[in-house]
Amino acid sequence: MESPFYIVRDYFKSVQLTTYDKLLILCFHLCALFIILSIALAQLFSYVIIILAMIQFIQNPRRVKTPFDIPFLLFIVVRISSVFFSVDIVISLRTLYTEIPYYVLFYAVSQQRAFMQERLVQSLLWMFILGAVIGSCYGIMSVLLGHQERAASLTSGYYTFGSFLATILAIILILGRTKMFDTKRWIWYGLIIVIATGLILTLNRIHWGIMIILLIGTGIIQERKLLIAMIFLFGFMLLFSPSISRRLDQIIHFSENLSDRDILWKGASMVWFHHPILGYGPGTFTEVFPIQKELKDTKVGGWHNDYIQVSIESGLLGLMSFIWLIYTIYRQVFITLRRMKGDEEKKRTLLALLVGMSTIFISSMTGSGFLDMLIRMMFVFLLAMTALLMKTEEDVTDNANENAVVI
Repeated sequence: MESPFYIVRDYFKSVQLTTYDKLLILCFHLCALFIILSIALAQLFSYVIIILAMIQFIQNPRRVKTPFDIPFLLFIVVRISSVFFSVDIVISLRTLYTEIPYYVLFYAVSQQRAFMQERLVQSLLWMFILGAVIGSCYGIMSVLLGHQERAASLTSGYYTFGSFLATILAIILILGRTKMFDTKRWIWYGLIIVIATGLILTLNRIHWGIMIILLIGTGIIQERKLLIAMIFLFGFMLLFSPSISRRLDQIIHFSENLSDRDILWKGASMVWFHHPILGYGPGTFTEVFPIQKELKDTKVGGWHNDYIQVSIESGLLGLMSFIWLIYTIYRQVFITLRRMKGDEEKKRTLLALLVGMSTIFISSMTGSGFLDMLIRMMFVFLLAMTALLMKTEEDVTDNANENAVVI
């Protein structure tokens, strides 16, 4: 197994890139690394990527189409449209600079198809993994030192942090038998233990459930030793952590510990039919929610379900456009997997990306998932990386011939 730093270095050495391309791809890696470590740096590199991608497009307007272009663009258009039909346009206008620009990252990353795209995907995955490990170590130490009860990262709360770790854990588990971890399995085990420990200490019930399903599925199929090790790890933490014991008890008595979700979703059902087409506009929860007095937590600022939030903010058009995007992702990936012959490494990586995005879709059912800024950025990267792996040989050859000039 190669060091992630050598993988990134070798990628830059092995391809012919223009100056703009080199800077752009470097920003991809830095943005992926800092998504969970520094909001400011992640945003900075995002805007640099957008600017450089625009320059790249001006230099070479020809672009390669992906199966996700139209569904994703439709979702963006609906989100923008709902801003101008908002019940409070001043509040909703913030979406134009806090949400919409980050969707452009998909088109910037997905166009880097000419140069060893499988290698690029692998090096970007290592940046995400490295960020997850650093963030997990920080969260673990914060809990052990008593600075906070639940693990969180430097830039996010425990739910967003849990969503990020669950996604990366899913990807690592699927990639366990690939060349990324073929010779030094202890590194694979170490990564899983560190990330899983951080995930457990977030005390997020939905992410515990995702982790358990992933571990049981992986363990039954091919990783029984890992499953046994994780059972011992969780048992040890359960024995010595009262917080984990209490949280487990809340799972057992789930209906009594919904954290106001039942009230939030009841309120959503009361108002949805009044603005069913384009919704009430992004960010209008406080103005729209009808039973604020019934909430135990008065600081709640969202619907605790991204699908409900999209349907309330952007109406039926917003929800349908996003469901169409999700459907397109699964359909196109499964079609590609069936057509692939002999390339097991690529199949595994593509499957890992799909499972990673699936954890985001599941996390979005009980809290902030793809509508959270950090998770949205990660999702856009994963979607673009999926598009990179679904290229045809003709796409790569034609695009490579056009861009093989080094400045």
